[in-house]
Amino acid sequence: MSQAETRADVYERHHRELVTYATRLVVREAIAEELVQEAALRLLQDKQLPPDESQIRAWLFRVVTNLAIDHLRRHSTWKELVLVDTRERAVADPAFVAESRQMRGSPELTAIAREHLAVCFACTLRNLPPQQAAALLLKEVYSFSTAETAEALEATAIQVKNWLQQARRTLEDRYAHTCALVTKQGVCHQCVELDGFFNGQSRDPLDGTARDLDARLAILRETREAALGPWHKRMLRLVDEVLSGG
Repeated sequence: MSQAETRADVYERHHRELVTYATRLVVREAIAEELVQEAALRLLQDKQLPPDESQIRAWLFRVVTNLAIDHLRRHSTWKELVLVDTRERAVADPAFVAESRQMRGSPELTAIAREHLAVCFACTLRNLPPQQAAALLLKEVYSFSTAETAEALEATAIQVKNWLQQARRTLEDRYAHTCALVTKQGVCHQCVELDGFFNGQSRDPLDGTARDLDARLAILRETREAALGPWHKRMLRLVDEVLSGG
């Protein structure tokens, strides 16, 4: 087997988690796919890569991370409560509501509450500086060590530890104020609402957990290769409309 074929095999084995990782950084799956495809092209062209699969995986994540951070720096517009605004737009859109009703009971939506928790996490993560967001995902979700995370971000281990602390502190504060699953006075519990709408069960994805950041990160680890479902693909187009003011 040629070196190019070996690299292509490694890429295929890690393609899904790379796309999910990039999607959690930039939110939009189509852009994430583009970033991962660019990394694949660089993988086939680079002549200095080591043959070890774990090192190639780390290299791919490093390239995708850099591409994603460059994208985020060019497209920095975001809103803190974008999902709350998106919900209002969705309810007011007859075509979207009708399309959603047609999807009720679909097997593809049985885990929509957990999927929405992950989408919510990505949207909340977008309020952080890109390096903090990437550090948290690489270390806590995609199982890279502090040293490997530092290498991916071209930073020191101390910087990474500081970014992790800052990211955790910010996310914990945001969830404490905006998530009704954490506090009865929160403003958002869309994951439960969606399960009730599509599956008639209103399951809480954080049930039986401490309902904290680590509980969310555990779900992200379990779903780190999961593609967006059909309803969330449609919903994220509404997010684009909210952000563009359209």
